[in-house]
Order: sequence, then structure tokens, then C-alpha cells
Amino acid sequence: MLVCVASAVLAAVTAAPVSARTGELAQTREKARRLAADVAALDAAIDGAVLRYSQATRALEAVRAKVKDNRRLLRLAYRELSVARATLAARAVAIYKHDDVSALDALFDAADFSELVSHLTVVESIARCDRDVVRSIEITERELADRTVRLAADELTAEKLVGDCETELGTIRSRLGERRSMLAGVRSEVRRLASQAVAASPSPGPTVDASVEGDGSGPWWSLIQAAAAGNGVSARGMYRLMMIESGGSATVVGPGGYYGLFQYAPTTWRGSWNPWRSSGITDGAAQIKATAHALKHGYGHAWWDPSYTWAFQGD
Repeated sequence: MLVCVASAVLAAVTAAPVSARTGELAQTREKARRLAADVAALDAAIDGAVLRYSQATRALEAVRAKVKDNRRLLRLAYRELSVARATLAARAVAIYKHDDVSALDALFDAADFSELVSHLTVVESIARCDRDVVRSIEITERELADRTVRLAADELTAEKLVGDCETELGTIRSRLGERRSMLAGVRSEVRRLASQAVAASPSPGPTVDASVEGDGSGPWWSLIQAAAAGNGVSARGMYRLMMIESGGSATVVGPGGYYGLFQYAPTTWRGSWNPWRSSGITDGAAQIKATAHALKHGYGHAWWDPSYTWAFQGD
């Protein structure tokens, strides 16, 4: 009886630091998960910022192309206006011999009233035609000038938008660099704590029994051996992963709402990938079988890293 009592006291004393380390490891793992989620969100934000920057750049290029075309049209309008005015002057010189055009010139040059009317009609027609051409080109010139002002304002707006997008992209990249650095540090801490947790746990072997698991729910080692052999994965790697995740407790609940020997989220446990999803999430035997199945299908790195890498190194 005294031996039993002494054994129980010794087990309680040695389990306390392991439990504390397991809790610290779980908290650190949860911090790593949150940072990984931040990194993923920032990666997505960068994609959005790059898209907005590309759109703003294309808009700026389009406005600049319009400005360039508008300047070409404006130069053409000036040339047409100059040609129209020169043509008007040349006509006046050729027809009226450097004299100003007037109705008297037509009157004195006409042989009779009918010719006078004809001369006046020609003068009016020529003047009206040239005035209309000049007026039309002057209107076009003013319209192009107004358009130039509007396009200049659009160009400034587009340049500001591009600058804002560049600033946003730089800010997100800076935050992403900080989060990645923090994540690397936390993952390093997870590996350190995991190493301590496994070093403090008993080495797995054929003699492991319920007293090793700490909760008396069953001989995990024999179940791990059977599940690992059936799925072609390392039993020792699975054991180390279990100890890192839960310390061998099937009922432990992590800070982030993860359950059991291998710390599954309820949504993951209920996924179609899991043939044992109808079993309770704290069913240790079901978690062992499901984990061996998950490892066989390549989910190890995605679901448990960095613990998975450490647990299976060398296996």
C-alpha cells in the first residue's frame, strides 16, 4: 500500500512540470497559428494591392495616351487655323489687289446692276465661307484647350492614385516582413518546447502502458504501432507527435479549441477525409487511427508543422 501511495505521489510530482510545459507549448503553437493566419491574410492583401496598383498604372497610361493624342490634335488645329487665315488673306489679295474688300469695289467694277448683284453675292459667299471655316477651327481649338485642362487634372489624379497604391503596397510588405520574422521566432520556440516535452516524456517502447499516457485511458503505444503499421508510417514519429501535441492526454483541450491526443479542431475532425469522424473527438483510439490515415495521405506538414517535422526527423 505504501509503495502504491509513493508511486502515486511520484507520478503527480513528475507530471506537473510536463503538464506545464505542455500548456506552454500549446499556447506557443496557438500563437504560431495566429501569426501564420496573419501572414496568409497579408499575402492576400498584397495580391489585392498589386492588382489595384496595376489598374491604377494602366489608368495613368491611358490618360497619358489621351493627353498625347490631344496635344497632336491641338497642334493640327493650330495649323489648320493658320492655313485658313493665310488662305483668306491670299484670296483677298488675289481678287481685290491688296485692297480691302467692300461693297463699293463691287459697285464700281460692275457693268450693270445684274453684275453688281452677282459680285456682291460672291463677296458675301467667300467671306461667309472663310469666316465659318475660321470660326469652326477656333471652336475646335477652344474645345481642345478645355480638354487639355481636363486631361491634365485626370493625369494628376491618376498619378496620385498610383502613388497611394505604391505606399499601400510598401506598408503591407513591411508588415508582412515583421509578421514573418515573428513567426520564425515563434516556430523556433515551438521546436525548443517540443524538444523539451519529448525529452521529458518516457521513450516509447513495447512496455509502455496506461501509466505512461497519464490519463489511464489505454495503452496508446500498442494502438499507435498497429495504426502506423497499417498505414505505412513511423510509429515512433507518431508517438513523438502525440507527446508534443498533448503530452499523451486524450481529453486535453488546447488554447485555440483543439482537442485530444493530436489536437484536432472540431471542423477538421468532422471532415470527409476522416473515416472515424462519427467517433468523439476525444476518443484516443479514433484519433490514433485517423492521424495514421492523415499522415499516409500527406497532411502532416500542413496540419502539424513545425511539430511534425521535428517528430519525424530521421524516420
